[in-house]
Amino acid sequence: MPREGVDYAWHHGVNVDAFRQDGISFAVRYLSNDVSKNLSRSEAQLLSDAGLDVAVVWETTATRALDGKSAGATDARKAVAQAKDCGMPASRPIYFGVDFDATDQDKPRIADYLRGAASVLGGKRVGVYGGYWVIKYCFDHAVASFGWQTYAWSGGQRDQRAQLYQHANGVIIGGINCDRDTAYAADFGQWRVQAAKAPPFPYPATDYLGTARPDPQCHSGVDALERQQIARWQKRMAERGWRIEATGVFSRQSQRICSQFQAEKGIDPADGTVHADTWKKAWTAAVT
Repeated sequence: MPREGVDYAWHHGVNVDAFRQDGISFAVRYLSNDVSKNLSRSEAQLLSDAGLDVAVVWETTATRALDGKSAGATDARKAVAQAKDCGMPASRPIYFGVDFDATDQDKPRIADYLRGAASVLGGKRVGVYGGYWVIKYCFDHAVASFGWQTYAWSGGQRDQRAQLYQHANGVIIGGINCDRDTAYAADFGQWRVQAAKAPPFPYPATDYLGTARPDPQCHSGVDALERQQIARWQKRMAERGWRIEATGVFSRQSQRICSQFQAEKGIDPADGTVHADTWKKAWTAAVT
């Protein structure tokens, strides 16, 4: 079933609620030499946490793809590094922009550019953005595995092999100037950043904070590292609105707050011990 998405650049904040209310389920974002329009790790995380998929396109100048195989390899290396920094899995494809009305004489040069990109990415990870005849040529000559066709320079035709189709420009959603896209394939190169994980605890689950040690008098055997971890948990609880100081001592007040937090979040057992699930949810559970 087709899915609706957007692509955009030069934004000042993403309104994921506005996207979802508009039926948007994915965003295609830029990689380039211009940091001001590029996808960032924080934006990729924001989109992913909101349940929106991400795909990426490399584009510098509109006609960059005419610069041949070495240019394609150079751009692919930069694109891979930027995509990795954004949290993209190494197996996912990258589209390369051909953002002009290419002639028949241009198409072999575009193909060479994509072959250069494939020398870095592998052919199965190379995608191309462009009009109908560019997309058709690239698929026919097996220089792209993913196609993102724009309605521009397409004469009303659509290559059915293209996974993405850009069908409208200049649409404002949540204050962002977007283009609208439809995904016709289940796999169009999308990905998400994994959810942020709680900081790891350095001891086994049987030795989590407060285990058989709820009282300051019982802390004679607590080492400096464990005191740091106790303070980290207390600081996190304070950030969540609980009235607690990050002393590094698991006092009876800490035990009481821990037990109340466990009851609030449905953590079993609610025993006032910061065991593995309690530690994790201090970072991941919604603040109420």
